[in-house]
Amino acid sequence: MIRRILPVAIVAALLISVGLQSTDSTAAEKKKGFVALKSLEKDFFVAAGKAESWTQSAIGVIECNGKPNGYICTKKSYTNYILSFEFRYPKQKGNSGVLNYIAGDHKIWPACVEVQGHYDNLAMIFAMGGAKGPRNNGDKAAREKARKPHTEWNKLEVISENGVLTAKLNGVLIAKSGPYINRKGPIGLQSEGAPIHFRNIKVKEL
Repeated sequence: MIRRILPVAIVAALLISVGLQSTDSTAAEKKKGFVALKSLEKDFFVAAGKAESWTQSAIGVIECNGKPNGYICTKKSYTNYILSFEFRYPKQKGNSGVLNYIAGDHKIWPACVEVQGHYDNLAMIFAMGGAKGPRNNGDKAAREKARKPHTEWNKLEVISENGVLTAKLNGVLIAKSGPYINRKGPIGLQSEGAPIHFRNIKVKEL
C-alpha cells in the first residue's frame, strides 16, 4: 500500500509545485505591468475566418489549425504597448503574424501593420490591407541566429511607441519600422495555412 501511495504523493506534490510557480510568475508579471491574455473566449474574438479553427487546451495553449485564413482579435484596442508571446508550428514550417493597429472592417486582410510570423521571415514589419507606411525586412543574420526550430517554442516581442514598431525574436532585435499613420487598434493573431500554437500571451500598456 505504501508503495502505491508514494508515487501518487510525489505526482501531487509536483503538480502543486507547478501551480505555485505559475501563480508566482503571474504575480511577478503583474508587478511589471503586464496583463495576461490567457483566455481565448474572454480576451479574444474570431474576427475573420471560422471559430472552429481555434481551440484552447486544458493547459491554456491557444491552438489554431491554420484553415481557413483568418484571425483572432483582442477585445481591447491598444496604442503604446509591449506584446509578448511564445509560438510554435507543431507540424510543418508555417505562416502567421501579429496584426497591429487594426482599423476599419474586419476582413482578410484588414488595414493594419503586420509583424511577420512566417517562419522563414520572422519579425519582418510591413503595412497591409490598405494601410500606409514603411517596410523593414529585418536583419536576416540576426533572425537566423536567434530562431529556434519550428517545433520548439519561439518568443516574439512587439513594442509599439507612437506608431513605431520594434520586433524582437527570442530577445534579439530583428526589425524596427515606422512611424505609421495607423497607430491605435486591437491586436490580431493570424490563421494562415498551417497549424500554430500560442502561449504566455501578455501585454503591457506604456
